[in-house]
Amino acid sequence: MTRLEDEMVEDVFAMSDAEIEAELREEGVDIDAFDKEMDDLFAFALAEGGQRRLQNARKAVDLHHERQKRKEQQKSQDELRAQIAAIVAGNTDLTMAARNFEKEHDGDLEGVLEDLQELMGDDWDDDE
Repeated sequence: MTRLEDEMVEDVFAMSDAEIEAELREEGVDIDAFDKEMDDLFAFALAEGGQRRLQNARKAVDLHHERQKRKEQQKSQDELRAQIAAIVAGNTDLTMAARNFEKEHDGDLEGVLEDLQELMGDDWDDDE
């Protein structure tokens, strides 16, 4: 079937515009209406292609924004780690657990920093 369709398409492409118009008129086709229908179909196809390109562009922009957001979050996590390390390094009075801070949960770095800052702000070891 595909071979027959291919040959029919080749035959149409080999025809001149006048031959195509004559054959359409023989079939009783209104040339002006057919021309408008083809123009509308072509415009619709162009619009659909444009919509797909726009959707793909939007997806690419969203992906880029997501990657940028992850980079910013990682930067803030690195900043939190640096603040925690500075507090730990500058305070030898911290407990052994606080001084040996090695493992943390990225989601809880803010909590760890708040705890350390609270410890450093309290006068918890003034009895010495």
